[in-house]
Amino acid sequence: MSKTKTVDRSLLRLPMQKRALMAFREAVDEVVAEHARLGLPIYILRDGKVVAVPAQEIRKGSKSRRQS
Repeated sequence: MSKTKTVDRSLLRLPMQKRALMAFREAVDEVVAEHARLGLPIYILRDGKVVAVPAQEIRKGSKSRRQS
């Protein structure tokens, strides 16, 4: 299933580096949302160690981030 979005022409005027960063952030947001929805942990690097962030904590963080 293909997901296509209409691209605002003003985005195409941005430097490639800025567009790549925007795409990366959107992809990460989608992965985090899907893991939270499925109840799966996200593994991150914290203080030099890999730790699992439980889905419940992901849900709390995503709600507070959306409000700001």
